[in-house]
This record gives sequence, C-alpha cells and structure tokens, in this order.
Amino acid sequence: MGSLVKQVKFLLKLTQTYTDNTSLAHHYTAVLQNVNPVLQVTFFMVIVCHVLLGVSRRGCTFMLQMIQYIIHLTLLRLGPDLSQGDEKLLSDIPSDPRAIEKAFSLDNKTTIFAVCPNPNCHFTYEPTFEGDSPIPVYPDTCNHLEFRGGTKCGTPLLKRRCVDGHTIHLPIKPFIAFSFKDWLGGLLSRSGFEEKMDGAWASSTNNLTPCKEMKDIFDGEILRNFKGFDGQHFSNGDEGRYVFSLCVDYFNPLGNKQAGKKKSIGLISLVCLNLPPDMRYKPENMFLFGIIPGPNEPPLTCLNHYLRILVDMLLEFWFTGIRFSRTCAYYYGRVVRCALICVVSDLPAARKVGGFASIHHTQMCAMCHCTRRQQDSLNDSFATLGTRRTNEEIRNSAQLYLDAADEKERNETVHNSGIRWSELFRLPYFDTSCFVVIDAMHNLFLGLVQEHFDILGIKLNNTKSNTTPSIVINIPEESINKLNEHERKSVSRLINMLGAPIAQELKSQASYNLYFKRLSALHRAALELLCTFVGAPLKLNKSKLNKPDFIHAILAWVRYFLILFNTLCLSGPCSD
Repeated sequence: MGSLVKQVKFLLKLTQTYTDNTSLAHHYTAVLQNVNPVLQVTFFMVIVCHVLLGVSRRGCTFMLQMIQYIIHLTLLRLGPDLSQGDEKLLSDIPSDPRAIEKAFSLDNKTTIFAVCPNPNCHFTYEPTFEGDSPIPVYPDTCNHLEFRGGTKCGTPLLKRRCVDGHTIHLPIKPFIAFSFKDWLGGLLSRSGFEEKMDGAWASSTNNLTPCKEMKDIFDGEILRNFKGFDGQHFSNGDEGRYVFSLCVDYFNPLGNKQAGKKKSIGLISLVCLNLPPDMRYKPENMFLFGIIPGPNEPPLTCLNHYLRILVDMLLEFWFTGIRFSRTCAYYYGRVVRCALICVVSDLPAARKVGGFASIHHTQMCAMCHCTRRQQDSLNDSFATLGTRRTNEEIRNSAQLYLDAADEKERNETVHNSGIRWSELFRLPYFDTSCFVVIDAMHNLFLGLVQEHFDILGIKLNNTKSNTTPSIVINIPEESINKLNEHERKSVSRLINMLGAPIAQELKSQASYNLYFKRLSALHRAALELLCTFVGAPLKLNKSKLNKPDFIHAILAWVRYFLILFNTLCLSGPCSD
C-alpha cells in the first residue's frame, strides 16, 4: 500500500509539471563567437586532445600554458612592448581546460546524489538548495527504512571540507547522475538525427505482414504492438516517440586481474533504438546515466536505489511528455515521449536489474518455471521446460517481496517464486517476462551459447550421451575428497571438458585461447590435482607455479596424448 501511495503522489507531481518547457538554447548558441581566431584554433586543439585523444586535464593545462608562452615569444619578435590587444590575447587564454569545455557546452547537466556508505544500504539522496545558494544540502545521516516498523540505517552521509575559509559538507560517497532531458535535447539538436529517429517506426506501423527475416528490433512483435499511455500505438501523433534499451555492466577499474576481481564499479547507460543500427552504439550517441561507485557491486536489490532516479525521469517522459523549446526539425518546439522497452546486459546484471534470482537459484529462468534440482551432478535439471511466466504473475511476486515485513518473509518469497523487487516495475508498460532480452554479445557474437547452457545446467533431453569420451580420466576419490565443494565441482567440469573431442580445435590459436579462458574459470586446486595425476608437463624451473602454468600444461598434455593415441590407432589395431 505504501508503494501505491508514493506512485500516486509522483503522478500528481508529474501532472503539475506538464507545462514544462525545457530550454535547449545552449545547444543552439554559437560557439566562440567574436573570439580571436588564434584563440579559436587553440581552444579547438585543446578540446580535441582532451575529448577525442584522451589527454587528461592536467595535460591540457600544460598545453595551454605552453601555447600561451609560445604566443608570447612570437609577439615579442615584433618589439619588447606588447600592445593592449596583444596583452588581452594572452590574458584570454585560460589556465583551466574546464573553461574551454564550458565554452563548447560539453558539460551535460548533472546532479550529485549522496549515497549511503553502508555497503548493505546504498540509499541515494537528492540535494536541496536554500534560496539562491549554489551549495547543496543533504541529510546528515541515512534515514532509510528497509522494512516498515524497522530501524533507520543511521550511517553518516557527509564529510567536512573547507573551501575559501568556509566549511561545507559533502557526500562521503557521491553518485553523479546525468540529466536525461539535457542529453536528449542535445541529440535532437543535431542535424538529421530527428528525421532518422522518427522514420524508424516505418517498419512497425505498416499494415504488411512482418517478414520472416527481421533486420532490426522494430521488425519484432513487441514494437509492432507497443501501445502508449493513450492506448494507441506508441508512434501515433505528432509528438516525438522514442524507445530505449538499458544496459548495466560492471568492470574492474584496475584492469582485469588473473586472480580475479579486486574492485568493481558499474555503469548505467541507455541506447536510443530509434537511431539506425550503425549509429545507435557509437559512444557519442549513447547516454551515460551514471557510474555506480565502488569498491564493490551493490548487493541484490540495492541497485534499485540508483535505478529509482532513472525511473523517475522515464515516468515523466511517459505520462506527460517533455516539451522542448526547440529541436533541429521543430523550431518552435515539440513534445517528446520516451519508453524503456528492453534490458540488454550480461547474465548476472540482467538478473539484478530485472528482479530475477541468481542463475544458481532453483527457479532462475526469466521465461518459465523450470526448476533446478538440488543434487544435479549430471546437469540435466532443465531437460523439460516449465509453464511460461507472465507479466502479471511476476509483478505480483515482486509486490509480495516489497511488502514483506522482514528478511525471513522476503527470503521465502524469493524461494517460492525466484522474483525480487525491481524499480523497473514502476514503469507501467514494462513487461519483465519479455523485455529482458537474450545476452546477444556473449551468446551470439562471442559464441558462448554452449558454455552458458553448461553453466545454467540446461540439456535438450535426459538421454545420456553414448559418445565415448576422447580421454577417460579416473582420479581417485580420496584425492578429490580432500578438496572443498567448489573445487570438487571444478574437477568434474574439467574432466567433462577434457573428455570432449577438443584436440583438433587446439590446433588454432583462437580455439586454444578459448579453452584457456574456460579453464581459467576453474579453481587452481582442481587444475593442480589433474596435472599431478596425469603427469602434465610443468615448467619446473619456476620457483612458484600459478594458474596459467597449470592450464598450459594441461592443454599441452591433451595435444600430446591424443596425437600419440591417434598415431597408435593408425599403425595397428588398438587394444585396452
């Protein structure tokens, strides 16, 4: 009930802001007008080095100082005394490249949220401002309640900083959210973009039967039948109607480490699907909503505190639309409505964003109710599919999770349904049962479909394969039992992997690298045990062996073993 009241209040707020006429004047203002040509060339060179070539601000500051010095030396060749115009030319060169970024209108509008530093909370707080003061005001401590009637978090949010003799309070853990309105206004200010975005609906709105061969997402059933807030097809009317995909991904800012991740931060981005496929994924055409601060990923539903900010923006674009004061194609302005119609992320991130349980849960499937058995050494739990999930059923389960009185009740809800609450459920049109799409990059482009099926425990049927393994490895049980549970699973996966006919594949470097990557996901103890048991050729001249050494030794042993076996079979009958 509490969430329903919040939703009604938010809708009332949106109704009051219907007349919002978002100004885009800064996108049409001439850049460096009436500025000395020498300064124009200087500023353009510095901004290109900074934005396109990745030169740091510190490096750009050095460039500006050196350019100023070179110009000064050049002017002194005309005489020791500089004219008033020459002195003004030198003084107009800024020492801080951020002034140039502002002149080119490259800084998007942002809001700095205060994030609760408690690793189990992550609640976000929007700043307020007193009068005309530019200093943001935040709560001193986190007052988030995870459950009704529970205790507040109470974690301090702010730290003191002294600026020009004044003490201000800044967030301990800030989250910088970029303005979706400002970014979209900039996109619509580019010549030719609006026409291409409006024209994307052509294949979805024609009355012809859809072709069997689909070339873009607009050829699919979802967008052909997607209705707007008024009940009509979303593309109907003179307004700008645009759809977006959401991506959440995590990465190690320190670089990928062989031993595993040490730090993890995430990014939240949107892609305008109305742009042609060859344009939509270019960095300059994508919207970066924000960087999720580290050092670790938010646990479970804590990601919702970041998504809540984005969903608030999207709700405004859905219910009332935003009237931009001007676009490139509409000089006197235009109303724009937007919708989020799919989530495109890797398997773990898609589960968190969509509110689904982990891939290791008994009900991990986002499409149906197939259930994983607790003890499944054969990985054949999903030989038969369950009943199809529906949007209504998923939303009801998510609401039960949200309304739970305590952690125990929530765990029971997840155990029974495999569903948690996601902020995306606040979008009335979002159908989680079909809007969380297949991870195309990993499954299709990188060719990892088979590996993902192995991870998920999916097989086409319960019939065990009658194919004789290329290599039969029987490691004594007493040796395997000395390992922990996760290491024993690695041993099982390793034996199954080596039992497949991979010798021919190892002849190419690309396939060798693929198997090296697969073996890298296994535990070091499992790799070392196999090397010891089969006598794989290790580099004994090293003082300390690491995981890559064991992997190279195993792959070299597989090559040698199968080549020797095939040679013996060709020279005469093979016997046991």
